[in-house]
Formats: sequence, C-alpha cells, structure tokens
Amino acid sequence: MNWTGILDRDRNRAAWWLYLGLLGLGVAFLAYSFVGTFAFGLFVYYAARPVFGRIRSRIGRDGLAAAATLLGFVVPILLVVTYVVVAGMADLVSLAGEENFAEVVASALNVEQLTRGQQDLVSLVTDPPESVRSLPFGQAGSVLGGGLAVLAAAVGGLVHVSLAFAFAFYLLRDGDRIAAWFRGSVADRETAAHAYATAVDDDLETVFFGNVLFIAAVAILATAVYYGFNLVAPAALSIPFAILLALLTGVTSLIPLVVGKLVYVPVVAYVAATAVGSGGALLVYPAGLLVASFLFLDILPQTFLQPYITGREIHTGVLMFAYLLGPILFGWYGFFLLPIFVVLVLQAVRIVLTELLHGDRLTPDVDAAGSMGSAPSESSAADGGETDEPTGDEQTGDERSDGEGDEREA
Repeated sequence: MNWTGILDRDRNRAAWWLYLGLLGLGVAFLAYSFVGTFAFGLFVYYAARPVFGRIRSRIGRDGLAAAATLLGFVVPILLVVTYVVVAGMADLVSLAGEENFAEVVASALNVEQLTRGQQDLVSLVTDPPESVRSLPFGQAGSVLGGGLAVLAAAVGGLVHVSLAFAFAFYLLRDGDRIAAWFRGSVADRETAAHAYATAVDDDLETVFFGNVLFIAAVAILATAVYYGFNLVAPAALSIPFAILLALLTGVTSLIPLVVGKLVYVPVVAYVAATAVGSGGALLVYPAGLLVASFLFLDILPQTFLQPYITGREIHTGVLMFAYLLGPILFGWYGFFLLPIFVVLVLQAVRIVLTELLHGDRLTPDVDAAGSMGSAPSESSAADGGETDEPTGDEQTGDERSDGEGDEREA
C-alpha cells in the first residue's frame, strides 16, 4: 500500500477544506454585512416567482421574463404598498397628537445625540424661515454637510434596493440551473437534504408571495372601502385614520376566519354610534359600510383571494410572531429575515430532528408537525418541474467533453 500517496492525498484534501472554510467565512461575513439586502432580495424573488413562471411560459426567455416580472409586477406593488405604509405612518403621527411630521421625525432621531450641523439641519427642516435667519454664516457648511449626509443615505438606500432587485433577477433567471446543480452535486431527490430544501422553498414562497401579498391586497381593498365611504358619507360620519385602519385590516387578515372583522366591525360600530348621536336618520351609511366591508374585506378575501394567493399554509400564529418580532429584533429587514429563519427551523424540526434524536437513518419523510408546513415535493418550485438534464446552451462543459471523447473512441 502506498502510504506516501495516501498521506499526500489527505494533506491535499485537508488544505482544500481549510481553504474552502476560509472562503465560507468570507461569504458569511459578506452575508452578515448585507443581510438586509439579501433578505429583501429573497422576498422579492419569492414574491415574484409564481408570476415569473406564468410570464416565462408565454415568453419563453428567462431573462426577459424576469425583467418583465420585476418591472411590471413587483415595482408597481411595492410603490402602492409604500404609499399605503407612509400614509399609515402619517395617520399614526396624527393619532399621537403630533401635527408636524418633521417634529416627530426629529424626536425619533433623538436630536440631542446629533452633531451640531445635523441639529441645524433638523431645525432648518422643521422651521425653515426662523432657522435660516438665526443660522450664522459660518454654520452653513455644517448644514450643507448634514444635507449631503442625508442625500448619501438616500442614495445608499437606492443602491441596496437595486442590489436586492439584481439578486432577485438572477435568482429568477438562473433558478433552473441552480436547482439542477443542487440535485446533481449536493443532494439527489431521495435524500433528506433535498426534501428539506424543497419544503423550505415551498414554504418561503407561501410566506412571501402568499401571505405578504394577501396582507397587501386586503390593506389596499380596505383603503378603497374606507376612503370610498368617506367620499359618499357626510363629514360627521367619516372614518378617521383610514389608511392606518386599512393597514391594521391587512395585518389581521392573517388570522383564520377573523380576516378583517377585528377592525371593520369596531369601525362600523363607531360610525353607527355617531349616526345614532346625529338623530338616527343617517344609519343607512353604517349599514352600507357593513355590507361593503363584509363583501370586500371578508367574503372576497376568504373565498377568492386566500385560496388563489396563499395556497398551502404554515402555522399562522408562528407567522404573526415572526412578522411582529422581526422588525423589533433586527430593524426594517427583520420583517423578511425572521420569517426565513422560522421556516428554516420549522422544516428542520419536521424532517430531520426526530431521526437525529433517535439515531435513525435520515429519510426525506416528515416525522413531526405534519400540518404546520409544506410537504417535501418531488421537484422544487424553483425549477418548475424541469428535468435534471440541461439542454441546448445550458449543457455543461463536462458533458460536452464526454461526448467528444465518445466520438473519438468511435
């Protein structure tokens, strides 16, 4: 036995593992540094993937379909949701008794801890005429520097959004190749790793495309109902803080059977009490609001939107905690990051944990909490049921060289 050759081979493999471990640490550092960007990019990818599949089936080109999906579907949805969220924050500011939104922003920034130039910039924004007259000429540079810092932060935010969209674009375009590589080089279809990956993939699509889109759809419907009511009803019966209530209606739509009742029923009761206080002749308006809310915020979401959008459901209580605790723990990107972590943990418990605890052979079967998540599928939703064999230009170099070798042998 050639012990020297074996030792050389083991040293070579150990060196490669050490090198790959260092590369893995570098990748982990990059992921940690841009965790918000990657989490938002994954959200965009899973939110857009079902629509991308339909567009690709008509267009036939992955790159063009991915661009059309992001520009024609994701961007308009994000713009509408952003408007609703910003308007809801303004309603929340009004509800808190603050009339000047800039003052609230200044208090949230904790002005006492800002530099002198940044404090001058906040003062300039909240009270422009007096601030301009009171600022010494020598402080103009510091105020300008603060303004440039704000501009740099805005540009940085746009860069992160652009990177997230680019990340989602390449995942959409190259999803089939990534899935084929995973099955061919990491875990084939009969392994626990493949079952875990496909179950996580399905659940993330349900969480991000299904539930988030369902929340946004119900919030937009509630906005239309509440603002439509304010347009036709007398001013005395108008619904206060309509955008904020619409956002709350969207969030409560995740609760099974309750849907929007937790919000629109008290709203109707408030309007009815106001109508009774006005003499009772205006009760037709709360009655109409109740009918519209029942149809558009209850029947329509449960009968049409939820079965079509969400499909398979994971435990809604766990999701509620993930959506609420994520931003508290991590900031804005926690809304995307904590649900990803919850899905990873949930599927690990369902597929792997029981067999590991009992020392059994790992199988692709679900062994615990069978109703709390997606079952492992034969093929990931990312590959759209494609076969493992690349075709055309996607054929790998190894396969081409093997074919050339066969021809030479012939």
